[in-house]
Amino acid sequence: MGSRIFSPLVVAAIVFSSLAVWPATRAFAAPTSSAPAAATCVSSVGPGIPHPAGLPAGVSGFHAQWYGQSGYPTLCPGERSTATVAYYNSGSLGWVRGRMGEVAYLGTWGPEPGQDRVTPLGGDGAAGSPATGWPRYNRIAMQPADYVGPGMVSWFQFTIQAPATAGYYRLYLRPLIEGATWLEDFGVFWLVTVLNPDGTRPAPPETGLGYNYQSVSTVRGTFNVHLIKERLSAVTVKTLTANATDCSNSCPAKPLDQYASENGAYAGMNGTYLCPPDYAQCAGKVNSYDYAVYNSNLRRWINYSALNAQNGGLFFDGAGTSVYRRTYVYYQNQTPITAAITNFPLLVQNGSVIDSTSEQNGSQLLKGTKGAIGVDGTYIYLAIVTNATVTDSAYVMQALGARDALNLDGGGTAAMWIGGSYKVGPGRLLPNAIVLTKP
Repeated sequence: MGSRIFSPLVVAAIVFSSLAVWPATRAFAAPTSSAPAAATCVSSVGPGIPHPAGLPAGVSGFHAQWYGQSGYPTLCPGERSTATVAYYNSGSLGWVRGRMGEVAYLGTWGPEPGQDRVTPLGGDGAAGSPATGWPRYNRIAMQPADYVGPGMVSWFQFTIQAPATAGYYRLYLRPLIEGATWLEDFGVFWLVTVLNPDGTRPAPPETGLGYNYQSVSTVRGTFNVHLIKERLSAVTVKTLTANATDCSNSCPAKPLDQYASENGAYAGMNGTYLCPPDYAQCAGKVNSYDYAVYNSNLRRWINYSALNAQNGGLFFDGAGTSVYRRTYVYYQNQTPITAAITNFPLLVQNGSVIDSTSEQNGSQLLKGTKGAIGVDGTYIYLAIVTNATVTDSAYVMQALGARDALNLDGGGTAAMWIGGSYKVGPGRLLPNAIVLTKP
């Protein structure tokens, strides 16, 4: 009988079906999808993404290199699809299935859904995730072979389920050795397009959301800004404090990422001015703050008496917002809220910059790193502006589109975190912070 010659596509299909480990010489085939949910809605899968050339090998310890992946799926609501991604073991140590500290997994990563966060695209049924056969809701797949030695490739497969709502969803992932270390982050993700029930494509995804670093031109010059911008209707804003009661000295404080992890948040930034331990004038009042903050979890005010005639405030009631230049006005009204933070000064109100220069102190008049939070009825803006005065940052927030904006702490306290990593900071430990969660 004559020999048979297989195309690279057929070879890849054999590799995927066997879930074996192979030397780094294989190609990708398209993943499988289940039948469409309705005759009017037809799914498809884009072309695979091939592996790069010239990979390193034998690097001391545990290491991995991305080695290609199957294409991005377009699915009908509720439909499932099998995805495949390959990682080349570029380290000096093997990966051993079932052995803690040596077994390789794929974990959920940021910015969407965030490190070890739940995703609507798959899981084990826990933490609100769909049951698609993943090892855990935040562990997408485990190495399929018992052993993946240095110089070998592991082909991970997992099932994705389309949410019921049409739109564009992303699943970021990163390999890790469970119980030991995260491996290299190559920004690997799946873009999952979920069609409308009639088979039409959803509206294009909105641009400019999430985190970006940009230059903003104003009448006072151009400033660089770290910005998180999100739809108010797509997030829950929480204002949080480390202290459960008013505190005047040696107040509890913690890093921003701890606030995020404790609250299942995917983003956040620092809050009010504080009295840090590295300031001599703060002896006897370390980590205290002279501003009222509504603790969203406790549903009560901390430093309630600081709702006064000087401090401005930004208040949230779900996706609704209100702003006060002098927070004693809120003190008199007491409308329902879910989150609120006060500080000095209010920067923008009803689209106009507030001139508070005569009331500002010396450090506010100096150029440096300044924080701010703003809203416009549709979006929330968390911003850290570099080389700016407080008034400069007011003009930046106005230029970004904020209708109302409040000054926040900056300098050595400045911290911004999203999707599992800091974009600014971590800065000092914080007695209060602002975080964003998905509703």
